[in-house]
Amino acid sequence: MRKMAAVAAAALLEDINIAPLPELGQALWSWPPCARCLAWQACLSDTCPCRHGSRLQRYLQFYKAVVSDYVDGLHKSHRALKTHGDLFRAISVLRSHPDMTRTEFCRLGFPRKDGNPPFEAADLRKATALVVKVLMMVECSAPHESSDRLEKGSFRVQWKDDIAFSKYIQDLFPAENHHILSYGDCDLLLDMKSELRAVKLKKHLGISFRATHDIRNHLYFDRQTKILEIFHHTAFLKEQLRATKDSGDFSNPSTSIRAGALPRQLVLEVLDSIQGVLFPLSNPRSKRLLQSLVQTCSLDPDVTKFEFNSIRNPGEEKVSYIFLADRLSDLYNEVRNPRPRGWLERRMERKSGARYMMMATLIGVVFAVLLGMASLAVSSYQTWIAYQAWQHPIAPAT
Repeated sequence: MRKMAAVAAAALLEDINIAPLPELGQALWSWPPCARCLAWQACLSDTCPCRHGSRLQRYLQFYKAVVSDYVDGLHKSHRALKTHGDLFRAISVLRSHPDMTRTEFCRLGFPRKDGNPPFEAADLRKATALVVKVLMMVECSAPHESSDRLEKGSFRVQWKDDIAFSKYIQDLFPAENHHILSYGDCDLLLDMKSELRAVKLKKHLGISFRATHDIRNHLYFDRQTKILEIFHHTAFLKEQLRATKDSGDFSNPSTSIRAGALPRQLVLEVLDSIQGVLFPLSNPRSKRLLQSLVQTCSLDPDVTKFEFNSIRNPGEEKVSYIFLADRLSDLYNEVRNPRPRGWLERRMERKSGARYMMMATLIGVVFAVLLGMASLAVSSYQTWIAYQAWQHPIAPAT
Protein backbone atom coordinates (compact mmCIF):
# COMPACT_ATOMS: atom_id res chain seq x y z
CA MET A 1 0.00 0.00 0.00
CA ARG A 2 2.77 2.41 0.87
CA LYS A 3 4.37 1.39 -2.40
CA MET A 4 1.36 2.75 -4.30
CA ALA A 5 1.69 6.07 -2.47
CA ALA A 6 5.40 6.14 -3.27
CA VAL A 7 4.59 5.59 -6.93
CA ALA A 8 2.28 8.62 -6.93
CA ALA A 9 4.85 10.82 -5.21
CA ALA A 10 7.63 9.69 -7.52
CA ALA A 11 5.55 10.23 -10.66
CA LEU A 12 6.90 12.89 -12.97
CA LEU A 13 4.97 16.14 -13.20
CA GLU A 14 4.38 15.33 -16.86
CA ASP A 15 2.08 12.53 -15.72
CA ILE A 16 -0.86 14.70 -14.75
CA ASN A 17 -3.32 11.82 -15.08
CA ILE A 18 -2.26 10.51 -11.67
CA ALA A 19 -4.75 11.72 -9.05
CA PRO A 20 -2.51 12.38 -6.01
CA LEU A 21 -5.38 13.45 -3.75
CA PRO A 22 -4.35 11.65 -0.52
CA GLU A 23 -0.72 12.79 -0.83
CA LEU A 24 -1.77 16.29 -1.88
CA GLY A 25 -4.17 16.49 1.07
CA GLN A 26 -1.37 15.47 3.43
CA ALA A 27 0.94 18.15 2.01
CA LEU A 28 -1.68 20.91 2.03
CA TRP A 29 -3.76 20.26 5.16
CA SER A 30 -2.00 17.42 7.03
CA TRP A 31 -4.66 14.86 6.25
CA PRO A 32 -4.10 11.76 8.39
CA PRO A 33 -2.72 8.86 6.35
CA CYS A 34 -5.26 6.25 5.27
CA ALA A 35 -3.84 2.93 4.08
CA ARG A 36 -6.70 2.21 1.66
CA CYS A 37 -6.62 5.70 0.16
CA LEU A 38 -2.86 5.59 -0.28
CA ALA A 39 -3.33 2.26 -2.04
CA TRP A 40 -5.99 3.84 -4.30
CA GLN A 41 -8.68 1.56 -2.89
CA ALA A 42 -12.23 2.43 -1.81
CA CYS A 43 -12.08 4.17 1.56
CA LEU A 44 -14.14 2.55 4.33
CA SER A 45 -13.39 5.03 7.11
CA ASP A 46 -16.10 7.55 8.02
CA THR A 47 -13.52 9.99 9.39
CA CYS A 48 -11.11 9.91 6.47
CA PRO A 49 -10.94 13.29 4.68
CA CYS A 50 -10.70 11.50 1.34
CA ARG A 51 -14.37 10.59 1.76
CA HIS A 52 -15.28 14.13 0.76
CA GLY A 53 -12.37 14.37 -1.65
CA SER A 54 -14.74 14.05 -4.60
CA ARG A 55 -15.80 17.62 -3.91
CA LEU A 56 -12.27 18.75 -4.69
CA GLN A 57 -12.46 17.65 -8.32
CA ARG A 58 -12.52 21.25 -9.58
CA TYR A 59 -9.47 22.06 -7.47
CA LEU A 60 -7.72 18.96 -8.85
CA GLN A 61 -8.44 20.28 -12.35
CA PHE A 62 -6.78 23.53 -11.30
CA TYR A 63 -3.82 21.57 -9.90
CA LYS A 64 -3.37 19.69 -13.16
CA ALA A 65 -3.65 22.91 -15.19
CA VAL A 66 -0.98 24.83 -13.25
CA VAL A 67 1.34 21.81 -13.16
CA SER A 68 0.91 21.32 -16.90
CA ASP A 69 1.64 24.99 -17.49
CA TYR A 70 4.82 24.75 -15.39
CA VAL A 71 5.96 21.65 -17.28
CA ASP A 72 5.31 23.21 -20.68
CA GLY A 73 7.23 26.35 -19.79
CA LEU A 74 10.54 24.72 -18.84
CA HIS A 75 12.79 21.97 -20.12
CA LYS A 76 12.89 18.98 -17.80
CA SER A 77 16.60 19.32 -17.09
CA HIS A 78 16.12 22.93 -15.94
CA ARG A 79 13.18 22.39 -13.62
CA ALA A 80 13.58 22.70 -9.87
CA LEU A 81 10.47 20.50 -9.49
CA LYS A 82 10.50 17.25 -11.43
CA THR A 83 8.02 15.01 -9.59
CA HIS A 84 4.78 15.41 -7.68
CA GLY A 85 6.75 14.41 -4.59
CA ASP A 86 9.14 17.34 -5.13
CA LEU A 87 6.15 19.67 -5.21
CA PHE A 88 4.61 18.16 -2.07
CA ARG A 89 7.92 18.48 -0.25
CA ALA A 90 8.30 22.14 -1.23
CA ILE A 91 4.76 22.83 -0.01
CA SER A 92 5.56 21.21 3.34
CA VAL A 93 8.72 23.30 3.66
CA LEU A 94 6.84 26.54 3.06
CA ARG A 95 4.13 25.56 5.53
CA SER A 96 6.69 24.68 8.18
CA HIS A 97 8.62 27.94 7.75
CA PRO A 98 6.07 30.66 6.91
CA ASP A 99 8.39 33.47 7.97
CA MET A 100 11.06 32.57 5.42
CA THR A 101 11.96 35.06 2.73
CA ARG A 102 11.67 33.98 -0.87
CA THR A 103 15.44 33.66 -1.10
CA GLU A 104 15.52 31.34 1.91
CA PHE A 105 12.64 29.30 0.54
CA CYS A 106 14.41 28.81 -2.79
CA ARG A 107 17.38 27.39 -0.90
CA LEU A 108 15.41 25.04 1.37
CA GLY A 109 12.49 24.22 -0.87
CA PHE A 110 14.51 23.34 -3.97
CA PRO A 111 17.74 21.75 -2.73
CA ARG A 112 20.39 21.17 -5.36
CA LYS A 113 21.71 17.65 -5.64
CA ASP A 114 25.46 17.11 -5.49
CA GLY A 115 27.12 17.51 -8.85
CA ASN A 116 24.18 19.29 -10.47
CA PRO A 117 24.50 22.91 -11.59
CA PRO A 118 22.49 25.50 -9.63
CA PHE A 119 19.02 26.35 -10.82
CA GLU A 120 18.58 29.54 -12.77
CA ALA A 121 16.75 32.43 -11.11
CA ALA A 122 13.90 32.30 -13.64
CA ASP A 123 13.40 28.58 -12.96
CA LEU A 124 13.27 29.18 -9.21
CA ARG A 125 10.71 31.97 -9.63
CA LYS A 126 8.44 29.71 -11.67
CA ALA A 127 8.80 26.85 -9.19
CA THR A 128 8.02 29.20 -6.30
CA ALA A 129 4.96 30.51 -8.14
CA LEU A 130 3.70 26.95 -8.63
CA VAL A 131 4.07 26.12 -4.93
CA VAL A 132 2.18 29.26 -3.86
CA LYS A 133 -0.55 28.65 -6.44
CA VAL A 134 -1.17 25.12 -5.22
CA LEU A 135 -0.96 26.02 -1.52
CA MET A 136 -2.87 29.33 -1.44
CA MET A 137 -4.35 29.78 -4.93
CA VAL A 138 -2.49 33.09 -5.20
CA GLU A 139 -0.40 34.20 -8.18
CA CYS A 140 2.90 35.51 -6.76
CA SER A 141 4.99 35.79 -9.94
CA ALA A 142 5.71 38.95 -11.88
CA PRO A 143 2.99 39.82 -14.44
CA HIS A 144 5.25 39.23 -17.45
CA GLU A 145 6.19 35.77 -16.17
CA SER A 146 2.70 34.50 -15.45
CA SER A 147 0.73 32.50 -17.97
CA ASP A 148 -2.61 33.82 -19.13
CA ARG A 149 -4.00 30.33 -19.55
CA LEU A 150 -6.06 30.65 -16.40
CA GLU A 151 -6.29 34.40 -15.89
CA LYS A 152 -6.65 37.35 -18.23
CA GLY A 153 -6.59 40.96 -17.20
CA SER A 154 -5.89 40.34 -13.54
CA PHE A 155 -3.42 42.27 -11.43
CA ARG A 156 -0.56 40.71 -9.49
CA VAL A 157 1.88 41.59 -6.72
CA GLN A 158 5.19 39.76 -6.82
CA TRP A 159 6.67 37.98 -3.80
CA LYS A 160 10.04 39.71 -3.56
CA ASP A 161 13.28 38.04 -2.52
CA ASP A 162 13.70 39.78 0.86
CA ILE A 163 10.07 39.56 2.02
CA ALA A 164 8.85 36.85 4.39
CA PHE A 165 6.01 34.77 2.99
CA SER A 166 3.76 35.56 5.96
CA LYS A 167 4.41 39.28 5.44
CA TYR A 168 3.65 38.91 1.74
CA ILE A 169 0.29 37.28 2.51
CA GLN A 170 -0.48 39.93 5.13
CA ASP A 171 0.24 42.76 2.70
CA LEU A 172 -1.89 41.15 -0.02
CA PHE A 173 -4.99 41.31 2.15
CA PRO A 174 -4.97 44.50 4.25
CA ALA A 175 -7.69 44.79 6.88
CA GLU A 176 -9.97 47.83 6.68
CA ASN A 177 -12.78 48.84 9.01
CA HIS A 178 -16.18 49.79 7.56
CA HIS A 179 -18.93 51.46 9.56
CA ILE A 180 -21.52 48.88 8.41
CA LEU A 181 -19.82 45.89 6.78
CA SER A 182 -17.40 45.34 9.67
CA TYR A 183 -20.23 44.80 12.17
CA GLY A 184 -22.08 41.55 11.60
CA ASP A 185 -24.87 42.43 14.05
CA CYS A 186 -25.67 45.74 12.34
CA ASP A 187 -29.21 45.86 10.93
CA LEU A 188 -28.05 48.00 8.01
CA LEU A 189 -25.78 45.15 6.92
CA LEU A 190 -28.82 43.09 5.97
CA ASP A 191 -30.05 45.93 3.76
CA MET A 192 -26.67 46.20 2.06
CA LYS A 193 -26.56 42.46 1.46
CA SER A 194 -30.00 42.58 -0.10
CA GLU A 195 -28.87 45.28 -2.54
CA LEU A 196 -25.76 43.29 -3.48
CA ARG A 197 -27.52 40.14 -4.62
CA ALA A 198 -26.23 38.97 -7.97
CA VAL A 199 -29.72 38.85 -9.48
CA LYS A 200 -30.11 42.58 -8.78
CA LEU A 201 -26.62 43.42 -10.02
CA LYS A 202 -27.36 41.61 -13.25
CA LYS A 203 -30.81 43.11 -13.73
CA HIS A 204 -30.22 46.74 -12.77
CA LEU A 205 -26.55 47.24 -13.67
CA GLY A 206 -26.07 44.71 -16.46
CA ILE A 207 -23.20 43.07 -14.57
CA SER A 208 -21.89 39.71 -15.76
CA PHE A 209 -19.77 37.28 -13.75
CA ARG A 210 -16.44 35.59 -14.44
CA ALA A 211 -14.73 32.80 -12.53
CA THR A 212 -11.26 33.48 -11.16
CA HIS A 213 -8.64 31.07 -9.81
CA ASP A 214 -6.76 33.79 -7.88
CA ILE A 215 -8.33 34.59 -4.55
CA ARG A 216 -6.99 38.16 -4.68
CA ASN A 217 -9.24 38.89 -7.65
CA HIS A 218 -12.40 37.94 -5.77
CA LEU A 219 -15.02 40.72 -6.06
CA TYR A 220 -12.81 42.72 -8.41
CA PHE A 221 -15.22 44.78 -10.53
CA ASP A 222 -14.20 46.07 -13.95
CA ARG A 223 -16.40 49.09 -14.60
CA GLN A 224 -15.43 49.26 -18.26
CA THR A 225 -16.60 45.75 -19.09
CA LYS A 226 -19.17 45.43 -16.27
CA ILE A 227 -17.58 42.13 -15.17
CA LEU A 228 -17.42 41.00 -11.54
CA GLU A 229 -14.84 38.31 -10.77
CA ILE A 230 -15.74 35.52 -8.36
CA PHE A 231 -13.33 33.13 -6.67
CA HIS A 232 -15.46 30.01 -6.88
CA HIS A 233 -13.34 27.19 -5.37
CA THR A 234 -15.54 26.77 -2.31
CA ALA A 235 -14.43 23.17 -1.70
CA PHE A 236 -10.86 24.46 -1.37
CA LEU A 237 -12.04 27.19 1.03
CA LYS A 238 -13.93 24.66 3.14
CA GLU A 239 -10.84 22.47 3.48
CA GLN A 240 -8.94 25.48 4.78
CA LEU A 241 -11.72 26.16 7.27
CA ARG A 242 -11.63 22.52 8.43
CA ALA A 243 -7.88 22.81 8.90
CA THR A 244 -8.28 25.84 11.18
CA LYS A 245 -11.46 24.81 13.01
CA ASP A 246 -11.89 24.41 16.79
CA SER A 247 -8.41 25.22 18.11
CA GLY A 248 -5.90 28.04 17.91
CA ASP A 249 -5.90 31.66 16.80
CA PHE A 250 -5.60 31.67 13.02
CA SER A 251 -5.90 35.41 12.49
CA ASN A 252 -2.11 35.60 12.23
CA PRO A 253 -0.80 34.67 8.76
CA SER A 254 2.12 32.69 10.19
CA THR A 255 -0.19 30.49 12.26
CA SER A 256 -2.68 29.95 9.46
CA ILE A 257 0.03 29.12 6.90
CA ARG A 258 1.36 26.40 9.20
CA ALA A 259 -2.13 24.90 9.07
CA GLY A 260 -2.14 25.18 5.28
CA ALA A 261 -4.61 28.04 5.13
CA LEU A 262 -5.07 31.74 4.63
CA PRO A 263 -6.20 33.79 7.67
CA ARG A 264 -9.46 32.24 8.83
CA GLN A 265 -11.38 35.52 8.82
CA LEU A 266 -10.46 36.09 5.17
CA VAL A 267 -11.63 32.62 4.15
CA LEU A 268 -14.91 33.09 6.02
CA GLU A 269 -15.48 36.41 4.24
CA VAL A 270 -14.83 34.96 0.79
CA LEU A 271 -17.18 32.03 1.38
CA ASP A 272 -19.91 34.16 2.95
CA SER A 273 -19.68 36.81 0.23
CA ILE A 274 -20.56 34.07 -2.27
CA GLN A 275 -23.18 32.04 -0.41
CA GLY A 276 -24.55 34.81 1.82
CA VAL A 277 -24.28 38.03 -0.19
CA LEU A 278 -24.11 37.50 -3.95
CA PHE A 279 -25.94 34.20 -4.09
CA PRO A 280 -27.82 33.58 -0.82
CA LEU A 281 -28.73 29.92 -1.10
CA SER A 282 -31.98 30.49 0.79
CA ASN A 283 -33.21 32.68 -2.08
CA PRO A 284 -34.58 30.58 -4.99
CA ARG A 285 -33.76 33.13 -7.71
CA SER A 286 -30.20 33.54 -6.46
CA LYS A 287 -29.67 29.80 -6.27
CA ARG A 288 -31.00 29.29 -9.81
CA LEU A 289 -28.62 31.95 -11.12
CA LEU A 290 -25.73 30.32 -9.28
CA GLN A 291 -26.60 26.91 -10.71
CA SER A 292 -26.67 28.38 -14.21
CA LEU A 293 -23.22 29.90 -13.68
CA VAL A 294 -21.91 26.49 -12.63
CA GLN A 295 -22.82 25.31 -16.11
CA THR A 296 -21.91 28.37 -18.19
CA CYS A 297 -18.84 29.64 -16.31
CA SER A 298 -17.48 26.31 -15.00
CA LEU A 299 -17.83 27.29 -11.36
CA ASP A 300 -17.02 24.71 -8.71
CA PRO A 301 -20.23 22.63 -8.30
CA ASP A 302 -19.60 22.68 -4.55
CA VAL A 303 -20.50 26.39 -4.59
CA THR A 304 -24.19 25.45 -4.33
CA LYS A 305 -23.68 23.32 -1.18
CA PHE A 306 -23.96 25.00 2.21
CA GLU A 307 -22.06 23.65 5.21
CA PHE A 308 -21.88 24.96 8.74
CA ASN A 309 -21.13 22.54 11.57
CA SER A 310 -18.21 20.88 9.80
CA ILE A 311 -16.39 24.12 8.97
CA ARG A 312 -17.50 26.87 11.37
CA ASN A 313 -17.02 27.48 15.06
CA PRO A 314 -19.70 28.72 17.46
CA GLY A 315 -20.05 32.49 17.08
CA GLU A 316 -19.30 32.47 13.36
CA GLU A 317 -22.96 32.48 12.33
CA LYS A 318 -22.70 36.12 11.25
CA VAL A 319 -19.64 37.22 9.32
CA SER A 320 -18.19 40.71 9.62
CA TYR A 321 -16.11 42.07 6.76
CA ILE A 322 -12.68 43.61 7.23
CA PHE A 323 -10.69 42.15 4.32
CA LEU A 324 -13.40 42.49 1.66
CA ALA A 325 -15.10 45.59 3.08
CA ASP A 326 -13.61 47.95 0.49
CA ARG A 327 -14.67 45.87 -2.49
CA LEU A 328 -18.16 45.28 -1.20
CA SER A 329 -18.45 48.98 -0.38
CA ASP A 330 -17.33 49.95 -3.90
CA LEU A 331 -19.86 47.56 -5.37
CA TYR A 332 -22.60 48.99 -3.16
CA ASN A 333 -21.69 52.53 -4.24
CA GLU A 334 -22.02 51.38 -7.83
CA VAL A 335 -25.51 50.13 -7.03
CA ARG A 336 -26.53 53.40 -5.38
CA ASN A 337 -24.85 55.65 -7.95
CA PRO A 338 -24.46 53.63 -11.13
CA ARG A 339 -22.21 54.92 -13.85
CA PRO A 340 -23.96 55.69 -17.15
CA ARG A 341 -23.94 52.88 -19.70
CA GLY A 342 -24.54 54.41 -23.13
CA TRP A 343 -23.43 57.58 -24.94
CA LEU A 344 -26.63 59.46 -24.10
CA GLU A 345 -26.43 58.62 -20.39
CA ARG A 346 -22.78 59.71 -20.28
CA ARG A 347 -23.64 63.03 -21.97
CA MET A 348 -26.48 63.57 -19.53
CA GLU A 349 -24.18 62.85 -16.59
CA ARG A 350 -21.60 65.30 -17.89
CA LYS A 351 -24.27 67.98 -18.27
CA SER A 352 -25.38 67.37 -14.70
CA GLY A 353 -22.07 68.51 -13.23
CA ALA A 354 -21.89 71.63 -11.04
CA ARG A 355 -20.16 73.78 -13.63
CA TYR A 356 -22.67 72.75 -16.27
CA MET A 357 -25.53 73.57 -13.92
CA MET A 358 -24.04 77.02 -13.32
CA MET A 359 -23.63 77.54 -17.04
CA ALA A 360 -27.21 76.43 -17.67
CA THR A 361 -28.44 78.84 -14.98
CA LEU A 362 -26.46 81.72 -16.49
CA ILE A 363 -27.82 80.96 -19.96
CA GLY A 364 -31.33 80.90 -18.49
CA VAL A 365 -30.83 84.30 -16.86
CA VAL A 366 -29.49 85.83 -20.09
CA PHE A 367 -32.37 84.33 -22.04
CA ALA A 368 -34.87 85.73 -19.50
CA VAL A 369 -33.31 89.21 -19.77
CA LEU A 370 -33.41 89.12 -23.55
CA LEU A 371 -36.99 87.88 -23.47
CA GLY A 372 -37.90 90.66 -21.06
CA MET A 373 -36.26 93.27 -23.26
CA ALA A 374 -38.09 91.92 -26.30
CA SER A 375 -41.37 92.01 -24.39
CA LEU A 376 -40.64 95.59 -23.32
CA ALA A 377 -39.92 96.59 -26.93
CA VAL A 378 -43.15 95.02 -28.17
CA SER A 379 -45.14 96.67 -25.39
CA SER A 380 -43.53 100.04 -26.16
CA TYR A 381 -44.36 99.69 -29.84
CA GLN A 382 -47.96 98.79 -29.05
CA THR A 383 -48.21 101.81 -26.74
CA TRP A 384 -46.78 104.10 -29.44
CA ILE A 385 -49.30 102.82 -31.99
CA ALA A 386 -52.15 103.40 -29.53
CA TYR A 387 -50.88 106.93 -28.84
CA GLN A 388 -50.68 107.71 -32.55
CA ALA A 389 -54.19 106.42 -33.06
CA TRP A 390 -55.39 108.70 -30.28
CA GLN A 391 -53.57 111.75 -31.69
CA HIS A 392 -54.74 111.18 -35.22
CA PRO A 393 -58.17 109.68 -35.10
CA ILE A 394 -59.66 108.54 -38.36
CA ALA A 395 -62.97 110.14 -39.16
CA PRO A 396 -65.75 107.71 -39.89
CA ALA A 397 -66.89 107.56 -43.48
CA THR A 398 -70.19 109.34 -44.27
